[in-house]
This record gives sequence, structure tokens and C-alpha cells, in this order.
Amino acid sequence: MNTQISEILPDSWTLTDRCRLLANALVNPQNDDAQDKLCLMLQTQLMNLEIALRQPVPEHRQNMGIPLDDGLFDYTEAEPEELCDQCSALNFALLTLHDKRIKEILAFVLCERFEMLRCSLYASGEVIQ
Repeated sequence: MNTQISEILPDSWTLTDRCRLLANALVNPQNDDAQDKLCLMLQTQLMNLEIALRQPVPEHRQNMGIPLDDGLFDYTEAEPEELCDQCSALNFALLTLHDKRIKEILAFVLCERFEMLRCSLYASGEVIQ
């Protein structure tokens, strides 16, 4: 059965690249309808990625090393104000969502964002009390 699944689904690397492209488009939508459609496309790719991650690593994907920067993501550290906005958005999502699994994941991401905010404040010379 694993062979059948691997023949039908792309591997996790390909699916991750698809998700990255969709997520990048999601934060830069041309109109409101595009964002909803992109979210649905991303949801499908993420469901496929969950399945693909359970499969053995394909031979052609073993020992590939770290990928080169493709310019899709800006690795500039976020400013404290931007991180605060992200924390607010995540907290709002936690207050409005009802799915326990998603809330747990968002809470973890929220903790990571607060840690990033803390570090960015120290890096910018702000004093945390």
C-alpha cells in the first residue's frame, strides 16, 4: 500500500514547496476572494503533506543538504511592533476557534512569537521588566 500512496502523492519536499508558495501568495492576495481560495488550496496540500510525512524518505531525497535561499521568504527579523501584531492575531484566533487541536498548535506558535518578541526587545536595547 505504501508504494501505491507514494505513486499517487508527491513527496513531502514537493508538498512543502507547494505550501510555501501558497502561504506566500496568501499573505499577498490580490482580493479577498483569493485569500479564501488560497486557504482551501493550502488545506488540501497540508492534508497531503501529513500523509507524505508518514512515508519513507524517497531515495532521491536522501542526503540533500540544506537548500539554497530561493528568495521566497524575507529572513529579516521582525520588528517588535510586527511581532506584537502577530501575537494579537494568534490570540484572537485562540479566542474564536473551537477545534482543540488547532488551538493547541496556535498556542505553541503564540509562545514562539512571544519568545521572538522578547529576544527582539533585548536585541533592540529595550528593557524588559
